[in-house]
Amino acid sequence: MTSSRVSEAIDVPSTLADVLAWARETGASYDAIRELEKIPARLGLCDGDLGLLPADLGRFEEVVVPSSYGVVSRARDLKAARQRGNARVRALLRRFHDSRIGSVDETVRADWDSLIAFAQVREGFVTRGAPFTTGASRGLSMLRARARVGPRDLTEKELERIATALSADKRKVFRRSVTLFNRLVREFRNDSEIADILPPSPLPVPRSGAIVRRIIWSSLPPAFRADAEDVMRRALVRPEDRVAIARARIDAGDDARSVLRDLDIDAAKWTRVPANAATAYAGWRGAITWLIRARENLGQPSDTLSRLSDLITGNLLDHACQQHIERSAESRHLKDAGKSQTLAHRLTALEILARRGLQREDIADEVTLRRRLFPEATRRRGSLMTDEARRLCDALIRSPSLAAGFVNAPRNIAMIAQERVTEARHSENSAAELSALRLYATAVLFGIQVSRPVRSANLIRLRHRSLPDRPGHVIWVHKRKHAEVRFPADEIKNCTEVSVHLKGAEAEILWRWLTDLRPRYMSLHGLEDTPYVLPGRATPRLQSDPAALPPGCVAPSTLAEMWRDGAELIGLDLTPHQARHAVATLILAVEPGSFAKAASVLGDTEETVRRHYGRDTGAQAALAVREALQTRHPGIFHAMRRRITS
Repeated sequence: MTSSRVSEAIDVPSTLADVLAWARETGASYDAIRELEKIPARLGLCDGDLGLLPADLGRFEEVVVPSSYGVVSRARDLKAARQRGNARVRALLRRFHDSRIGSVDETVRADWDSLIAFAQVREGFVTRGAPFTTGASRGLSMLRARARVGPRDLTEKELERIATALSADKRKVFRRSVTLFNRLVREFRNDSEIADILPPSPLPVPRSGAIVRRIIWSSLPPAFRADAEDVMRRALVRPEDRVAIARARIDAGDDARSVLRDLDIDAAKWTRVPANAATAYAGWRGAITWLIRARENLGQPSDTLSRLSDLITGNLLDHACQQHIERSAESRHLKDAGKSQTLAHRLTALEILARRGLQREDIADEVTLRRRLFPEATRRRGSLMTDEARRLCDALIRSPSLAAGFVNAPRNIAMIAQERVTEARHSENSAAELSALRLYATAVLFGIQVSRPVRSANLIRLRHRSLPDRPGHVIWVHKRKHAEVRFPADEIKNCTEVSVHLKGAEAEILWRWLTDLRPRYMSLHGLEDTPYVLPGRATPRLQSDPAALPPGCVAPSTLAEMWRDGAELIGLDLTPHQARHAVATLILAVEPGSFAKAASVLGDTEETVRRHYGRDTGAQAALAVREALQTRHPGIFHAMRRRITS
């Protein structure tokens, strides 16, 4: 089949319903068909929604593969069951697409084999003169497996087609493959052995739709940078700084009444000052470079900029907002603009700079107006649940076994981790033991989040002993049996002291970790002792200057990996923060309408809990009323149906 016919066939959209119909017609494996039918339930959709899901391998890898599997399976090893199910659907999708475009010509594969063989014989040690490092030619195998044309007919469009069907991890490998291919074109184009099978020029390396051109702050004009940084410094003026400025004005002879009036105006206008200067600067710079990128897209170079006030204009704000919305809609790698807070955060940053730093109400009003002009993309923070959180809540309500798996997660994860530790020590495999110990630390995380979920930042800063100026968190009421994890108010987002009580299995898990397994984990990892329950080499982030903490905790990325390992074992796709949604859902499932209790457990307001989870109360109440009526009047619903039909 020619390359034009291949592209034409691929461009025809297909859905998973088409794949299901094809699989049944061709007698595909029953197990593969069943896994395909499970996909809507895994995504929190109706069974009939299979026709709404595209038969796209890239979307399958990014959306379906990591989705919760405990909703559709009760296997003991849910991680292995999910991997097996995903592999069956993946193979089915590949066969489906192959059937639509036909088989690849044997001469096409022969050309790729020749190119791979050419690179293989030139592999070795680069320091000894070899053109390619050992194993470099394996990257070309990915192109051979996915390309529908030979190396000579490879085009930018074909590369883009291949890239769209790959997950994020495989796209990295794919880009390296294309880079190697381009190097062969540049350096060996005239070699008689492969000259006939290479294209005339290198091809552009496909980029992810989520990646934008980065603008380095230091690359901007010095005059503009100096002006912008001066504006940011003024925007970060604290109350004590304003008092010092007022004293200086009085010493300079200014009228006391005018100084007092200005202080009152500032106090009314600047009610909140960012606690972390570094974080504030990073957010402001990000918003500024976002506008500069939009300006350059209009053909206006950044080297003509000299003042920040000249950058923040109504027309440029309109263009930048519209560009953000369109880019979010076009890329499957980005969250929909209406479900993201990115645009709202950028506008907030620019508004603060205009109002506090530039002290230009006219420019601040221009920024504020864009919230009204683009309301669908600037929703108020916390006004809606995310789709992921809603799917999680629905899954827990529909599947009692999944809810039980979440509640018993600390014990189950600790049991599996302990078995792996014992096996690794018996085989004297220190790498396997370190991995098993990290999994046990994950059981500690789940123990806290199941008991009373806190935010990820609190988990990272969790301290088993005090610092000279900061208290520790873990207090043993009864050794091994009851631990209180107490967070002071200044370490909690809502400025409310929170206590988490661990009893029974959760307390035993924490005790064993701190007294036995944690020292071994630090020894194998080469870590010095730290006050943190989860030791590491990172420094706590997003902390105010007065509460600065020493390094020695886990990084946010490490915490996410540890949590993901545990979530895979219980077959539930959730983050540490989404554990808060899970606990609130279970509380309201057991006691419908107990919003005050759920709010107390989460350390949140009753209004927020009611807004997020109130939708389930009516359904639960209806079930309770129906059960009560059937108990006292068993034939009432049968009589009602007979009366309606007569």
